[in-house]
Amino acid sequence: MKKTILILTILGITFKSNAQMGARIEQFYMDPSIIVPAAIGTDEKGSVSLYYNKIFSETPGSPQHTLFNVSMPMKNKNTAFGLLYMKENIGFSEVHNAYATYAYSIGLGKTTLSLGVSGGVLSQNFDATKAVYVHDNDPIINAIMYSAPVIRADLRASIFAKAERWFAGFSASRLPKPHFDYTYYNYKAGYDLQTQASLLAGYIGDLGNDMTLRPSVNFTMYNWDYTYFQANLSFWYQDKVWIGIGENNLWQFGGNVGFKPQDDISISYSYTVPDGEQRGLLGPIHEFRATIGFGALGGGGSGDDGSSKKSDDEETDSKEEASNARKKKEVTATCLKDMEDFGTGNDSTGIRLPNIEKVKPSAGFYLVAGLHSNEDKANRQIKELYMKDVIAYKFFDPKSKSYYVYMKYFFTEKDANKGLFYYESTVPNMWVKELK
Repeated sequence: MKKTILILTILGITFKSNAQMGARIEQFYMDPSIIVPAAIGTDEKGSVSLYYNKIFSETPGSPQHTLFNVSMPMKNKNTAFGLLYMKENIGFSEVHNAYATYAYSIGLGKTTLSLGVSGGVLSQNFDATKAVYVHDNDPIINAIMYSAPVIRADLRASIFAKAERWFAGFSASRLPKPHFDYTYYNYKAGYDLQTQASLLAGYIGDLGNDMTLRPSVNFTMYNWDYTYFQANLSFWYQDKVWIGIGENNLWQFGGNVGFKPQDDISISYSYTVPDGEQRGLLGPIHEFRATIGFGALGGGGSGDDGSSKKSDDEETDSKEEASNARKKKEVTATCLKDMEDFGTGNDSTGIRLPNIEKVKPSAGFYLVAGLHSNEDKANRQIKELYMKDVIAYKFFDPKSKSYYVYMKYFFTEKDANKGLFYYESTVPNMWVKELK
């Protein structure tokens, strides 16, 4: 056969110890739980993320990744479950990664800390029709192709912290350092998968007029001796559309765009171009991503701020049954007293919450249940709390440029701290907010 193994040489994929690196995800900042699984413990809503990319698209046999990630926060349980499946195709090799994740979150005032552990399997097999030979019946290639698929167990550990304006996390995977062995008669091939450690961080900077600037970085270390770095800077408008630029330490530069046709659905695309001579040899990198929230599928979830996990028009069957048992009344609430006068036991669909003025609220101590970047999210949490028979309203803090959902107002911190005990069984992760 007149073929070579140039493809594998270019990609640095050889069947020696410590040769293979990990999958490359360009839009790492859009779903942090892909890099740091513990992030599912801080998700506001359950969702499904789908990724597909083609690395160095003009090179035959270059890597491509198909990824499916599910986040399932449990309502008011401080726990979350996740599922991740990824298929890596490189040359004639196919690696399957499958993990189940458990995360437990701890409320620390405005910040939620989540700890996660993931167990799973790695499986590798080969497609003989895509094999390339130095010589016909190359014994090393045959040892790889004609061996049965190899399956190895894997373990990941992670920690993630999230606040309204920033997030940061660390994960370590392939902790058992799985070893793959292939044998064909007297010929053998084998290698170790490298241990991976990743540090992920991002920030949301408010530019005013519904515009935000969101930088993010990802450092991934392989076997603790080689570091791959990615950075991205995105400009967002109304949390609906965005455009960004990215760069890595291999001098590969790219751009990305995305939009949200509705709150529970987002779609984006990334394009990256290698630098210099790599550009003509390897070709660009394309990546497509879509995230669908459970709310768009008629489901829900629970997050760190207690906000509603469903759209106003899409509710679960259990909530519809509860609503049918409630009184059909309407109210236009412009303050907490309006909500108190409305009383509990009514249908939340009758609550209208007009926009409030962006003025400084009265000084004092507020018993707060949630912090939100836009008013619609605050409104959804107010209605969610109401379905638990908790009366709440909102105020805007010009200093942080955020909306707060609160249950009570107090003149002293001592009285506010006493109020915490009243709601502790129904409102998780609440805190006392002081305004001067």
